[in-house]
Amino acid sequence: MNKIPLEVRRDFLYLKTEILTFFLTTMPLHLTHLKKLLFLFSLITIIACSSDDDNPPQERTISTSDFSITMDENPENGQVMGFITGETNEGSVSFSIIEQFPENAFSIDSLTGELKVADANLFNFEIYSTITGVVKVAQETLFEIATVTINLNDVEEDRPYEGDVILTTQDEVNTFGKAAYTRINGKLEIGAYSNYDDIEDLTPLLNIEKIEEDLYIHNCSNLQNTMGLRNISHIGGYLSIYSNPNLKEITDLSKLRNVEGISISENLSLHHIDGFDQLMEIRTSLDIFGTQLQNLNAFQNLTKIGGGLTIFDNPQLTDLNGLLNLNTVGEKIIIGMNDMLVSLDGLANVSSTISRLQISNNPHLQNIEGLHNVKTTEFVTIESNYSLKSLEGLSNIRNLRKLEVYENNSLLNLNGLNNVTNVGDLGVDIHNNNRLSSLNGLEGINQIDGPLKITGNIILRDFCVIQDLLLNRSSGPYDVRDNFYNPTRQNIIDGACSL
Repeated sequence: MNKIPLEVRRDFLYLKTEILTFFLTTMPLHLTHLKKLLFLFSLITIIACSSDDDNPPQERTISTSDFSITMDENPENGQVMGFITGETNEGSVSFSIIEQFPENAFSIDSLTGELKVADANLFNFEIYSTITGVVKVAQETLFEIATVTINLNDVEEDRPYEGDVILTTQDEVNTFGKAAYTRINGKLEIGAYSNYDDIEDLTPLLNIEKIEEDLYIHNCSNLQNTMGLRNISHIGGYLSIYSNPNLKEITDLSKLRNVEGISISENLSLHHIDGFDQLMEIRTSLDIFGTQLQNLNAFQNLTKIGGGLTIFDNPQLTDLNGLLNLNTVGEKIIIGMNDMLVSLDGLANVSSTISRLQISNNPHLQNIEGLHNVKTTEFVTIESNYSLKSLEGLSNIRNLRKLEVYENNSLLNLNGLNNVTNVGDLGVDIHNNNRLSSLNGLEGINQIDGPLKITGNIILRDFCVIQDLLLNRSSGPYDVRDNFYNPTRQNIIDGACSL
């Protein structure tokens, strides 16, 4: 039905009134006339009121928008950040906070939607880089939701603490954290020297960005993770995490770029390391021993170790592939007592000259070919690797002070040492390799200044590759015994070099 304009409806009502007045004041009301009058009156009423059914009450609506802002950290309490918008087509709206993280960070005016800083201490980039919330915009029972996102800018700060910091209880950690120092001009030591300690949470230390000397975390028997260290980018000395028996994870070190050395030791429950994403160089050594780690993937961006690499006593470690980007080791490589380690392929890109190489007590190690680019100048020890069948991988070694190969029960020969020409004053020691049947691999040696010791190799029967060495009398003391065949020096010189 088409709607009747308001003006027309008014005319109908006026006409109804005039007709009724005329009949009541000027004409006698016979029954017939009265019936006609009532019909006409009803018709006018229906026409005049019909449009009311065509205009039902308008539906109430509310509209709002999400709120987002980027601002500097460390504002003042009460600082205005902006407004939540809210509109309705009937009446007014109210504003209320349903939730926010962290709690009590900001407030809202219930009438205007104005957002203000409520607790400026929470507007700290080092602790919360983003603050979020949900606001309800309501008109009686009708409401809409607006989200709040506050992104904080990291403002350069420097609040130094002069001297060393030693924290032995959780209360001390909490108290020092409240001071919000960003830099420690000394060392930071966390842990106790006695059996009593209650440190379990390092998150109060989130403001710390730089430590000019060492960071020690030790003997914290309740500590399970290192969350709270995520803003440390510089450690002038060593990072040493040791003897924390329930430490399961080392995390939150993704900003660390500079450190003298890292030692992670005797954390017997440690099974996961995450972070170190920015760490490309360690100036001295990386030592990891006494853990339950299965891999070293946390160090996948590490390219240089200025000193030594020691991976020792990690019974769950299966490979070193997390070190594939490592190309420089400055001093030594020690890989030992890693029960599940099967290869050294993770060191394949290391191209360095080191003084000491020790591969020992890795019972499942099958090959050491990942060492093919490593040149060693003083000490080589290959010991007690019961599954190792070959020394291929040592071909880059030329001159040494001492060569030791012993108790490798699957080793068949010494191939891999073919390029060694000189061994210095500490000599050669080949002993207790139960499957070694010949000395093939030593034919390149023309000078041994120290002793030549070959003992306890129970099936060794072939010494011919060292005949020229002995003919030239280019070795020190000669000790051959407890092998399957034990020729004298003169036997070998005379050609009786094998059975």
